[in-house]
Amino acid sequence: MLRVSVTFHLCQPGRGASCGACCGLYNFQDHSRAALTARLGAQTDALRGAPRTPEGFRAAALEVTEAPMFPAVRVCPLLGFLDDAGTRVGCLAHPLSTGGVDLRDCGRYRSDICEGFTCPSFTWLDDSAARLVQAACADWYLYGLVITDVDFVRGCLALVSRGLGETAPTERIRSTLAALTAMRELFLLKERAPDRLMGGAVFGRFVPDAEGEPVLRLLDYAALGLPAVPEDDVVLCLGVAVSTPGAVEQARTRVREHVQRVVDALHSEHA
Repeated sequence: MLRVSVTFHLCQPGRGASCGACCGLYNFQDHSRAALTARLGAQTDALRGAPRTPEGFRAAALEVTEAPMFPAVRVCPLLGFLDDAGTRVGCLAHPLSTGGVDLRDCGRYRSDICEGFTCPSFTWLDDSAARLVQAACADWYLYGLVITDVDFVRGCLALVSRGLGETAPTERIRSTLAALTAMRELFLLKERAPDRLMGGAVFGRFVPDAEGEPVLRLLDYAALGLPAVPEDDVVLCLGVAVSTPGAVEQARTRVREHVQRVVDALHSEHA
């Protein structure tokens, strides 16, 4: 498989988008927007007035008492909101947040690990796809969910390409309001799909194994009595129930309808 890489900063690309997934932001049984907003708010409040010293930050950082969904992914208590409006998430111990002093060693990772880490999305997405996610998901919660799920982004674009009969024109989607809005609605299924499983049983396409390590979910086509269809990769990435034929078909239809709206918007542009 051809490997490409994003050339801009995915964590803080601006224009409403920001991500804290590598700090364990979504690694909880309840990783809903409301739950994570409350958690980030509490962590921000705890650290906002703390002395900018290792002792001060270690003393102020809230202890994470909830068991993570995947134990191998550490949850850092230094993650919070970088702005008073709560629209941008990031590391409160980073030198750009503290006014110059680096306090990241007070968290769950050493500062050199934080500094050198790049998530798989930097390698497996290209600039055009990443810019589309940034434009369509201009808020911290949805952007982080989508930009870190390479299979989901690629799967959505593959379905749009299939519907158009050509490679998905990411630049046209970004510059066409109706198409961009439809693309956002497609991406929003990551958050709003009505049959999305919450409660720690599944995160996107992954479930914890006996040791808590992430393993891929698969569709048991033989047991379901269903053939494979192109929408299935996206369905699995949504984290929806796939235990019955009816649930799978409903999820497929929902994805198909949202993809068609993107295609129709692009066709209408040239009608």
